[in-house]
Amino acid sequence: AKEYKIKTETDQARKNAEAVSGKTVKIYAKAGQGGKLFGSVTAKELAEEIGRQFGVQVDKRKVVLESDIKSYGTFPFEIKFYNGITASLSVAVCEE
Repeated sequence: AKEYKIKTETDQARKNAEAVSGKTVKIYAKAGQGGKLFGSVTAKELAEEIGRQFGVQVDKRKVVLESDIKSYGTFPFEIKFYNGITASLSVAVCEE
């Protein structure tokens, strides 16, 4: 039963990784003078947007960002779905 559970989890992780790999997540944010965002784009927001835009549920703790995003632009990030199964994506932070 344990082996079956691991196999189904890895299969699901692979499917999810293939579904989102190479995609770009669009997030809209407000900014003040000089293009600096009010607050920042966090892993939690990315996880929620991936769920909304691609229908893939992602735990915010599995989203790997180099640092919180505090300006407009496109930034790379990764999702670690399972041990050894990751997907590389990018996030486009656009003006609201």
